[in-house]
Amino acid sequence: MVEFTITRPLDMPAEKAWEVFSAFTILSVPSMSVETEQEGDPDANGVGAVRIIDGRIRERLESMDPPNTFTYTLLSGAPVKDYLGSVEIKPQGGKSLLTWHVRFNPKLPGIGWLVKIVIRKVIVKMIGELEASVS
Repeated sequence: MVEFTITRPLDMPAEKAWEVFSAFTILSVPSMSVETEQEGDPDANGVGAVRIIDGRIRERLESMDPPNTFTYTLLSGAPVKDYLGSVEIKPQGGKSLLTWHVRFNPKLPGIGWLVKIVIRKVIVKMIGELEASVS
């Protein structure tokens, strides 16, 4: 199993960070396209929602505990299995702290380190673009 955690302070209140980062099916990231394959419950952005990122990566929202945490799984589009991502947002003064944890098993032996680098890079870029979209 491969795991990593990204912890990053955000220059926005936790309520705003939750609004921006938990928008699972309407993610506002200029470098990525996001389509809704399946709406969630009780709304399009709820648990069970499936999104397609850049036409190939399918993710499903597994749990949501507003205004602090959500989890998602990667269904297809990357050489991983048993992928689970969790995002937690905590208030920190008038700002917030984001913790993004990922764990997965590589589909092929020996490539976990490379897949980790790629996924981490994509998430860090996404965090930066989401944060920039608010300022």
